[in-house]
Amino acid sequence: MVARTFVNIFLFLLLVIVNGSNCFAQKFINLETYNVDSLLLILPGQQGVEKVNSLNNLAVSLSFIDYERSKQYADEAMNLSKDLDYKEGTADAFRNYGHIYFSQGNYPKALNNYHEALILYENLDNKHTAAWVCYDLAKTHYCTSNFEKTIEYGHMALNIFHEPLEGNSTVGNVRDTISIIEGLALAYENLGMLDRSLNLYQKAIEIGQENNFSMTELLIMTLKVGEDYFMMGNADSAKFYFAQALAYPDVNPHIQALKYRPLAGLGDFYYVAGEIDSALFYKQKAYDWYIDQGFLFWALKVSNELGTIYYQNNELNTAETYFRQSEQIFNEMLAKDSWYRYDTLKYIVNFGIELFFPHPRRQLNELMWEQVNMMYALLYQISAKTKSDEALNYHIAYYSATDTLNRLQRTRETLEIQTRYESDRKDQQIETLSIENELKESRLDQNRYFLFGSVGLFIVVLMFGYLMFRQNKLKTDQKMLGLQQKFFRSQMNPHFIFNSLASIQNFVVRQDSKKASIYLSRFSELVRSILDNSTQEYIPFEKEVATIENYLELQRVRFPEKFDFSIEVDEKIDPENMLIPPMLAQPFIENSIEHGFKHKKTRGTIKIQFSMHDKLITFEIEDDGIGREKAQEIGYKLKREHRSMATDITRERLTVLNKKLKQKISMVITDLKNEKNEPSGTKVVFDIPFKYV
Repeated sequence: MVARTFVNIFLFLLLVIVNGSNCFAQKFINLETYNVDSLLLILPGQQGVEKVNSLNNLAVSLSFIDYERSKQYADEAMNLSKDLDYKEGTADAFRNYGHIYFSQGNYPKALNNYHEALILYENLDNKHTAAWVCYDLAKTHYCTSNFEKTIEYGHMALNIFHEPLEGNSTVGNVRDTISIIEGLALAYENLGMLDRSLNLYQKAIEIGQENNFSMTELLIMTLKVGEDYFMMGNADSAKFYFAQALAYPDVNPHIQALKYRPLAGLGDFYYVAGEIDSALFYKQKAYDWYIDQGFLFWALKVSNELGTIYYQNNELNTAETYFRQSEQIFNEMLAKDSWYRYDTLKYIVNFGIELFFPHPRRQLNELMWEQVNMMYALLYQISAKTKSDEALNYHIAYYSATDTLNRLQRTRETLEIQTRYESDRKDQQIETLSIENELKESRLDQNRYFLFGSVGLFIVVLMFGYLMFRQNKLKTDQKMLGLQQKFFRSQMNPHFIFNSLASIQNFVVRQDSKKASIYLSRFSELVRSILDNSTQEYIPFEKEVATIENYLELQRVRFPEKFDFSIEVDEKIDPENMLIPPMLAQPFIENSIEHGFKHKKTRGTIKIQFSMHDKLITFEIEDDGIGREKAQEIGYKLKREHRSMATDITRERLTVLNKKLKQKISMVITDLKNEKNEPSGTKVVFDIPFKYV
């Protein structure tokens, strides 16, 4: 049986990695689809705009079912729309491309096409569809675990839906608003902000009851409230809402399938409370229904849970029976290439969240392989304890499942990084375009003020006109300085990101997966803080220190034998309430590591000190590297240019900042010497005026 499973695992893995899985069908309350057969009947007799609309309707209806046909119709719609100069048809085609790439798991391309669609809908003043495209962007970020962006675009959609129209109406109706609220609740839940998600779920239930929403949707929200209370450790409230969910009448197969989720959940409650018999009763009841109805994934999961309970209570023979049962279910899933025994079951809502957010297929595959990995791990442990002949086979099966799971996880993590990078690149393009437009507007304002001043010169007294022009010019110049400051900061993000990505690539090439994983985790956290901080002129002192510390820890993973560091903060500094400009020191810390220690034979040290005096924060970065002169002598030309660029950008930032500040920021770079007058490192000192929150 185990040998046959190896073959099945290999074939299933090929299907997952090469083609994706087509065995899932999802039902969304926020995606309008059409009858494909009816559209195909009327399409031959249509022309112009009418034909474009039918082609786009076909594309959206097939986008989660048949990728190739969907893209074929979207291509036809796009080409015909361009020939007709039909902007709305072009926007619909871009959105359909987004759906197609999203359903394939190609999230970077999905984001690009959704952004193109959003721009067109905004230009057409089609606010309702623009809001739903914001939701499309939110769900794409949700599938890459970028929940902050999910919330950002979710609130953008809500704000558009809340915009007033004539007649006391708004752009979006109650149905639109609640769909966004339910999606936002999922994002807050994944961020661990359970109070926020709980509040939104309860609000959705209240509004849904007032507006006669479907019983299936209300049941899902009730379940989510119970799950949130369970995660918060409030067992009584969780039981109350699970009991409410179980009380819903079985008016459709969705409700019947969903109600066995809280039933299995009750088993968890009783197990935690030490009531093993009750836990086994509820788990067994859920398992019997799932396996009888053909919901194979849930049967696999609950069978594993039953086996685990028996294993933890040292009933190894019974535990082995359940895990072998799980293995049989897994083999059936592989043979059918489906999570369901019967094809019709894939149209039944059984997870819950797929009614609001599409359940990522890659995530579904990960969930299954997590269960399989646990199953083979425990089968191996049981076989080892009972000295069974199957121990070696299960040991091999466990490592094979682990390898498959790791491969899926690495693919997901790579996609998440690519999508975040694409999103950040798009945001930077938008910000740069916005800055350019504002600069142009500022110049137009300046010309406008000059014209007003000139006209006023002939109408009013010369001095009054001159003073007005002078005042307006100063305001415009100050605005332009602020925009230039944003532009300089935006230049520093790619500089840092590309260096860090090169380091990750280096670990991957050397097949050092452990370091690559550690580096990747720290890099994701650091990039998030860098991108957040770089949009602000001032940030809290504690955020800047945390970013510097994380960056140094990240570099120490990269160069474990090269350097140590210390960070000292004066007790007079209030880290929560004092604000300073971000990212002033990062280029110099990078230079210390990349140039100061690279050719040093002994371990280096970076000392970072923050002190306060004369209403200034003094920021010192001191290293004991080989010094700038020595680094330039033995370095390559590319490295020298890299160093100059980082330093020059920092100097330009200081120049722009100081034009706006009464008390200026100063920067002094000192080449340190030892007693023999030999280079012994570099010291950079900033004197920074601070603000209070």
